[in-house]
Amino acid sequence: MIRAVNKTYKKRKKLIVKFGLYALGLIAAGIIIWLLYYYIRFYSYDEYKKYLGTTEFEEGAEFAPIPEANPSVSGFELVAENDYLKLYTDTETANVAVYDKRNQNIVYTNPLNADEDSIANETNKRYLKSQFVLNYFNKSRAAGIFDSYSMSVEKGQIRAESIKNGIRYIYDVGEHETSTTGIVPIYFSPEKMEEVQSKLSEADATAIRRYYINSTEFPGLLELNGVARKNKKTIQKIQGFLEGIGFTEDEYHEQMELAGVEKPESVYFIVPLEYRLEDDGVIVSVPTSKIEEYGEAKIYRIQLLRYMGAGGQDEKGYIVVPNGSGSIINFNNGKINAAEYSQYVYGMDPLADGWTQTEYTEKARLALFGICREDSSILATIEEGETLAAITAGISGKYSSYNYAYTSFMLRIYDVLSIFGSTGSSADLPIVVDNLYECNLSVKYTFLTKEYSGFSGMANYYRQHLLDEGVLTLKNGNEDVPFYYDVIGGVKETAYVLGTQYLTVNPVTTFKEAGDISDDLYAEGIENQVMNFQGWFNGGYYHDVTDKIRILRKLGGKSGLENLSKKVEDNGGFFYGDTALQKVTYISKRYSEYHETSKYYGAGYYAWFANVSPTTLVKLSTLGYRETGYYLVSPKFLPRYVNGLIKGISKLDINGISLRDLGDTLHSDHKRTNIINREEALDIVLAQFDKLAAKGKRFLINGGNEYSFKYASDIINAPISDNSFFIIDESIPLYQMIIHGSIDYAGGIINYYDDMDRADLKLKLIEYGASPHYLFTAGTANEMKYTGLNKYYSTDYDIWKNEALEMYKDVNEALKRVSGETMIDYEILQNGVKKVTYSNGIKFYINYLTEDVYADGVNISAKSYEIR
Repeated sequence: MIRAVNKTYKKRKKLIVKFGLYALGLIAAGIIIWLLYYYIRFYSYDEYKKYLGTTEFEEGAEFAPIPEANPSVSGFELVAENDYLKLYTDTETANVAVYDKRNQNIVYTNPLNADEDSIANETNKRYLKSQFVLNYFNKSRAAGIFDSYSMSVEKGQIRAESIKNGIRYIYDVGEHETSTTGIVPIYFSPEKMEEVQSKLSEADATAIRRYYINSTEFPGLLELNGVARKNKKTIQKIQGFLEGIGFTEDEYHEQMELAGVEKPESVYFIVPLEYRLEDDGVIVSVPTSKIEEYGEAKIYRIQLLRYMGAGGQDEKGYIVVPNGSGSIINFNNGKINAAEYSQYVYGMDPLADGWTQTEYTEKARLALFGICREDSSILATIEEGETLAAITAGISGKYSSYNYAYTSFMLRIYDVLSIFGSTGSSADLPIVVDNLYECNLSVKYTFLTKEYSGFSGMANYYRQHLLDEGVLTLKNGNEDVPFYYDVIGGVKETAYVLGTQYLTVNPVTTFKEAGDISDDLYAEGIENQVMNFQGWFNGGYYHDVTDKIRILRKLGGKSGLENLSKKVEDNGGFFYGDTALQKVTYISKRYSEYHETSKYYGAGYYAWFANVSPTTLVKLSTLGYRETGYYLVSPKFLPRYVNGLIKGISKLDINGISLRDLGDTLHSDHKRTNIINREEALDIVLAQFDKLAAKGKRFLINGGNEYSFKYASDIINAPISDNSFFIIDESIPLYQMIIHGSIDYAGGIINYYDDMDRADLKLKLIEYGASPHYLFTAGTANEMKYTGLNKYYSTDYDIWKNEALEMYKDVNEALKRVSGETMIDYEILQNGVKKVTYSNGIKFYINYLTEDVYADGVNISAKSYEIR
């Protein structure tokens, strides 16, 4: 019996061990599978790499100017020539000049009489003579500035190379540390001295040895005696001996290191700057892959051609800047106490911006600026590197006698870490990205003749360029302008079950109710309506990531969505489903904030943001609604979610997709092990646009940065004003002049234009050729009072219907005559009175004043407009 029990026990034990091993095997297999999934999903995912662009570099040759009997620019040598222009240079100063054969104008990169400037101090005179200015951090991370004139040209540290249709200057910028004794070592080892003497004549060997004594400070070494050290002629004599036998600088440092004297680290940079003629312009480029940095210093910004084509105090003209819709700064406007105009193209990279926001500003959505004179203009377009660029402009009288505009490029980003001491003191330490961003930084300066004079001519020229490049396509004929309206569908709200809090979807406007709004607008005569339905999938307005698309059943499901799209189309309009691709809500369930979010370089924090706190002004407050906070998706993982969106919408029969952030926000990722700079991020974003466009859908773009023009059918929240910087003199519709007649657009949501009189707003829309844009819900805004969208406090369609109809009908009555035309001219007849001319000859005269005006032969009633 005992044997039977033991036998049973052993069997059970073996069974337990067997099952235990089996369980361990399953656990191990599970861990391996999970690790493999983890690795594939986050670490090995590299689809983005195939979208990254490459840079090319042209090898140069010894500079050879083109012989010319009668130079068009006195004192300069001819570099290149085409049908329109001649490119000249002065190799002594590195100044470059462009001679325009069409009107005999000459444009210089630098003013010729900089030293005679009565306003500029010595520093600004150096800047006037410089082709670029470098901002850098040294080894200790203290900031410094080198200008190309005093730190390169003046020192003779520059050389020129010939390249196709142009010239390349290679600047050696900085200080090269030299010893007061040249290559004459203060200390010599006896063995090295014997080697040197063996190569000299007997007399010279005796002479050089006489100058060295046994060192008392460093026993075993020979030391240059004090008398010889102070005598320049003796030093020169010894140097002659050493140079004659091929004694090198490396050997000098080798002998000095025997006494503990380390080789000094000079801070200097090698920077190539290229000029190439191309048609009616010159392309100025800095190939960053060929920049060299020494002394452990790191360049973080380059200011390029600060005074190219600058206007003097005796000239009339103005500067055009992409400030919101566009602005002009008059030459010599006297605002010397105002700050310079300066804006990052497409807004500042969120990862380089601060965490506080004190004001809202319109972005610079165009990568261009201009300098206009009475008889000619210069249009500067940033061809490459625009995502790293800022545009700056200023007037005469402050730093110099010149009115100027230029581009600066951020060559690497840096974070600032605050270090706190035990006593409460603190210091800020810059943490700088190791490697320069590798790309070409290129600005094309196009020289416009009288045919394209002023900012209107500049806009006409650039529009035609975009048409020729296939970025824009002209519409066929005129029709009613669109009526844009956003509709809020589902939004998260807090609910409770047995005292337990959870989030549910509140169906603020169902698909059927949105269809009823469309039918009602159609019945009121609005056919060309554009509905942007927000909050239709994955949890509503603050939706989950788009790796999967799940239509909200509470709103009507897939059939309800498709029926709504068809209904809007049957009513003569277009339907767009709103989608955010780069901003992911905090409450996302299928997103890994640790792995998939862009990171800061310094401390590796996630790039996460939320609302601006009304008390601290920090952009991190959810204000009690966690879903309003968002992470910025790393450009590395953007293709994953675009692929998911494409897969999802391919199964849906809807007109188009509204892209909430793809044409509005552009950001980098500075995760230390995989940095993706903003220029690379643009490559990735453009590739995603191409993939989406291949599905044949229409796209409604929010914001409308210039790179999205090629893909946009419509743009909402386009800039219809500028920022009221003190240096600005006039606001102009530069943005609108470029795209009108190709892309339909609207400004912000009219429901919330609280600071503008409705009559003025109506005139503004007519002046800028923009359509009305409203936000509607089927129910009252109280439905959203306790949601993350409580900022939308007035959205009820029934309340806004009459005003919206009146606004649309008045604006459409004016603009339907020109909806498919280009805006070819814009004039400021007097303060508050504007004239807009379209390609079909129709002119609008707009009077914002409270009294009638007679201008340009036309009587214009107060707060009204006239059409001719």
